[in-house]
Amino acid sequence: MTTTSTALKDLAVGNIIYADVTIDKADMADPSSTSTTAKKIKKGDKVTRLCIILEKGTSSVTVTYLATFAGATSLPTSFTDKSLWYPIKPATKESTYQPLPETNGKAQWACLRKKQTITTDPVKKVADTMTEASAKLILGAMKA
Repeated sequence: MTTTSTALKDLAVGNIIYADVTIDKADMADPSSTSTTAKKIKKGDKVTRLCIILEKGTSSVTVTYLATFAGATSLPTSFTDKSLWYPIKPATKESTYQPLPETNGKAQWACLRKKQTITTDPVKKVADTMTEASAKLILGAMKA
């Protein structure tokens, strides 16, 4: 995936970036996984993920991360609270949220558990983007 080094002040709501975020252990599809990433998540270490810009500032941006769950179009059966995930087509509707328009042809899910603030400047921005309207729907659905 092609990336461009971009200053935080030059980002817009709906842009998609790579950022280091903290993933809640409850958001792991397979809690028994022993992968390097799973170990980081279990320890509370940050992992690099694609993130959607939900709010922008001059020295920080507010994001949520995207998950693909190995390309599945439906959420893993291990998740009991499907309202914590906003589907992005071709992901399917599994809760109250209608899937948002696709950004790269892959089923993705925006995590709604909590917003995260990114202050690292610059960041790696990808060419794919989401509409500001879609980003605002995600922001409005965020749990924290």
